[in-house]
Amino acid sequence: MSPQGFSSTETAGKAGTLLSALSASHEESKLPFDRVDVLARASNINRLEIKPLLEILRSRDLVDFSSKEVAVLGVTSTTALQHTSDIFDVEEPSGLEQASLELAELASEKPYEKEEIIEILGDEHHLDGDDKKQLFKSAEDIGFVEVEHVDSKYTLLFNGNLFKKDETAKINKILESLSSAEQSKLIEVNCMLDKNACIEQEVVENILGRALFSKVMSVGVYDLNVVSNEKEDSGYITKPSAFSKYSTSNVEDAFDLVKAFVSSLTYGMTKSSHARGQITMVEKLLQKLVDGKYVGPAHAIASDYKILEYKNVVKIDERWNDTFYGRRYGYCMRLLKTEVGELALQAIRNCDVSAESLENFPSASITKYLSPEINRTTIRKKQIRDNKKSTNDMLMILRQ
Repeated sequence: MSPQGFSSTETAGKAGTLLSALSASHEESKLPFDRVDVLARASNINRLEIKPLLEILRSRDLVDFSSKEVAVLGVTSTTALQHTSDIFDVEEPSGLEQASLELAELASEKPYEKEEIIEILGDEHHLDGDDKKQLFKSAEDIGFVEVEHVDSKYTLLFNGNLFKKDETAKINKILESLSSAEQSKLIEVNCMLDKNACIEQEVVENILGRALFSKVMSVGVYDLNVVSNEKEDSGYITKPSAFSKYSTSNVEDAFDLVKAFVSSLTYGMTKSSHARGQITMVEKLLQKLVDGKYVGPAHAIASDYKILEYKNVVKIDERWNDTFYGRRYGYCMRLLKTEVGELALQAIRNCDVSAESLENFPSASITKYLSPEINRTTIRKKQIRDNKKSTNDMLMILRQ
């Protein structure tokens, strides 16, 4: 059910999410319906929603489909955002919806006092008193913005993109509000993150102390990313700008996928044996993937990239492939979303994600990723942990 007054936002958002999930880079793709079903579920779209959303996409000549397969008509994940915006406009969004999106955009630039910004947007979009109240309630409940209650009368609105732009100036403002001891601790962590793009959560907490850690994390100075594997949930800290500086987009999904991609490479670099498929030259491997070529075969490919299969970032097949040692058969992988590989490669080449920093990621195959936005909220949306049979069944569908 759509949040009250936000039917256009939900329709466009889900249509765009499905389109992005199904799209690949630089190619028209055809996907069997069972694969579409798995990719949709991985994007929190249920079976009853798939065909109505496909009809919307077909009406705009973005996809075509039959009872057996879906054809994505030349749409890449890079262009999916513009198509989502076009769908939103066609859906004739209400003034409340337009005000909410503008609120999210403004809150990316700087925090705003609630009453001030809602009054401004209310006048601009001709909202009555009830709509103004709904604007704030929905913005917080749905997640357009994050809310910090300073005291009983003063509430700040901001969102997670706050420190992705003009990072230095904004951190300097934060430093001015801290004691000299707190400033030294924050500067120390900043210097560490300049050298290694990811640091274990425990290390940062030990340096900052629990109170300062909570303070800076709550406003998005740093990102807390949680990746899960069969052994544990592991947290690591990154700068919001570490990946986003390679793109003007504030779309979270792309950067979450890059971080998940880098996380999954870790196992192959630091823990896999040579026989299993140890990665020794990560830049060359990524470049080969970006160039559209297969890598492998290796046993590790079948198990270390599950989250990327669910997100249609990579395609894994059992096949013959030419290697340094000759032609071999086994699990091979190619990249479907080229921009994800390009972002990962740029970050690694510019030392934002060094081979050394990758060791801070967990040491088993990544099966779940919780983004910084989820970790900043008090109500966490928990992804259902699939049992092994269910996981294997879905992976087999994806590998067809």
